Amino acid sequence: MKNYTHLKAITESRLNYAKLYLEELNNPAISGSEIEKAHQYSFLFHLKGVVDAFLVEINEIYGLGLKKKHLTIDSLKVSKSDSKKHIKEGKKLSKLMEKDNWLSELKSFDPNKLKASKKSRKSKDKDESSTSEEEKSEMQVTSVLEKFVEWHSKMEKLIIELRESALEASGNSPKK
Repeated sequence: MKNYTHLKAITESRLNYAKLYLEELNNPAISGSEIEKAHQYSFLFHLKGVVDAFLVEINEIYGLGLKKKHLTIDSLKVSKSDSKKHIKEGKKLSKLMEKDNWLSELKSFDPNKLKASKKSRKSKDKDESSTSEEEKSEMQVTSVLEKFVEWHSKMEKLIIELRESALEASGNSPKK
């Protein structure tokens, strides 16, 4: 576990970078701008990257020796620890990647596709239509932001839970 501290720091950095972009997305001055879109994609990039960084961390905790290019949730799920037991953290991540789970939704989420699919209906009155469009746009931004906050919170909890589980199962848990 000689690299563990460094690898844990990378996972934590990804979480922190995502949080920084999340905070920036709360700025009403960027709403509807290209800056907002850039921050959304940066948030998603870093939050998705937490999983990749954590896989490397798990690989180190269990001493699996899997090469980075072969390190996936599936490869972790079928790997076995020194005690010849399957790695339950891989199973949990795999289950979360199944359809209708938040991690699966995160991995495939694209803010552009969401906005494109939720255009408002055309109205006979142009003023009414533009007002309706603006309200829907604000509602989408809020719901996307709420979704991002929820995902970040769930990711933080997941990493803490799985890290503690892996450290304990591998016999590398800090002594109390």
